[in-house]
Amino acid sequence: DAVEVAAPTDGEFALGGAGAGVGVGPGGPALAPVRQPINLPEHATPPVPHDSNAPPEYPEEARRRGLEGQVILKIVVSETGEVVRVDVLRGEEPFVRAAIRAVRAWRYAPARVDGQPAAVFRIVKIPFQIRR
Repeated sequence: DAVEVAAPTDGEFALGGAGAGVGVGPGGPALAPVRQPINLPEHATPPVPHDSNAPPEYPEEARRRGLEGQVILKIVVSETGEVVRVDVLRGEEPFVRAAIRAVRAWRYAPARVDGQPAAVFRIVKIPFQIRR
C-alpha cells in the first residue's frame, strides 16, 4: 500500500493573539526582548515554507492497520523562520507524534509586516491518507 502524507504549502491560515514580552533563558535571566507572535495582518506577507520541509513519516503500525487521520496544529513561526511552538488543536496518536516531530524541523521564510520580519501564528493541517 502506498501512503501519502502532505506537507501543506497552502491552506494554512493565521490565528492567535498579540503582545510583547521578554525572553527568559534556561537559567532564568532575561535575554534580549522577544516580540510575541501576532495574527498575520491582511497587508502582511505570510511565512513561506521551505521546499526542503519533509512531510511527516506515516506511522508504520497505522499503515499496517489501514488507519488514516488528520492532525491540526497551531504553530508559531519566528522572525527567523523557525517553528518555535507547536500546539495540537486536533488529532489522534500515532499521527500527532509524527506530525509534531516533522513540523518542529520545518523552516520558513519569515512573515513580513511593514517590511520587517515578524513572528506569527499559523494553522497547519496535515492529512495522513493511504492511497488506494
